[in-house]
Amino acid sequence: MKKTYFFTMLTAMLLGVTGAMAQKEVAFPTANLKGIWQLCHYVSELPDVPGVLKASNTFKVLSTDGSIVNFTLTPGSDAIITGYGTYTQLTDNSYKENIAKNIRLPMLDNRENVIQFELVDEGLLHLKYYIEKDLDGNELNSWFHETWKRLKMPSKFPVDIEL
Repeated sequence: MKKTYFFTMLTAMLLGVTGAMAQKEVAFPTANLKGIWQLCHYVSELPDVPGVLKASNTFKVLSTDGSIVNFTLTPGSDAIITGYGTYTQLTDNSYKENIAKNIRLPMLDNRENVIQFELVDEGLLHLKYYIEKDLDGNELNSWFHETWKRLKMPSKFPVDIEL
């Protein structure tokens, strides 16, 4: 009788611990967001055609430690940091930015901003986020869409780059 009681209690404890540990697991796959991303724009001569994806001079660095830095290169001048903070993936298609400072969108300073994302072939990152009000408190109530391209290291240094 004591052996049956002991094994019953042991089984109940193991099931309880296993159930508690399973709740700590992430319920969605972690997206490969880390890397250096370049903001791009679709450019077209026709109004109803998205056109060709063209790179801009703005970059986003999503680090493995959860930090985020946005910066812009100014031709013939210094690069500037335009924003920084942290990010955390929330679901399989959203993450939260905690922006400490953003000089392009200062209304996001010290705020959390939920970003919806779609990662296409590990090379393109489509972002969508909502901004309720501008810096002056005027209602925007608008969704903003951005397309970012992951930067990759080429196999060798390009010959057409001037140092």
